Amino acid sequence: MDKINRGLIILLLLTLVSTETKVPQMKINFTTAEYRLLLDLIYMADWILHAHDSEDRSDTQKYSDLFQKLMSHAKEMGCGNWVNFDPRLKTYSESFAFETESSALNYIEEFEDNTFWDELISRLAHQDAMTELKPSNSSDIDTEELFAAISKAEDKWSQEFEAFGLDRICINKTQSDTVH
Repeated sequence: MDKINRGLIILLLLTLVSTETKVPQMKINFTTAEYRLLLDLIYMADWILHAHDSEDRSDTQKYSDLFQKLMSHAKEMGCGNWVNFDPRLKTYSESFAFETESSALNYIEEFEDNTFWDELISRLAHQDAMTELKPSNSSDIDTEELFAAISKAEDKWSQEFEAFGLDRICINKTQSDTVH
């Protein structure tokens, strides 16, 4: 009886251990068109994560690995012309065909353009608001008053850029001849 109980306990423990360590997996069927959309989406996400990096980032490696895994199936999904494989580095990359056929680059360009104008307007408006309010200390500013001043300045800059773009923008070097 003692051997049976030990055997059952060991079997139970092995069952518990084996079920706890299983990683759930999912299989999804994609059409070629859906696969191309997925490549676009992951390309855009990868671009956001890495566009301004000069070195590999360990904190985003899991995303890069997933993109590599997705690109590894391009040929079987009928998208082999969208992906290149470098056998020396054992990595996949987007091909010239991807860059010319995919709409991802258009969305990225639109995103960059909108971000540029939003950031420029926001930063200039904040600068104008601080100049207008002339606080001796930033903690002395009433939050509602600051938001009102920023909102007013954002409207002004939005109208300026909508009408003239950057044509009327110049750097005023009043303090020195050196731009910091």
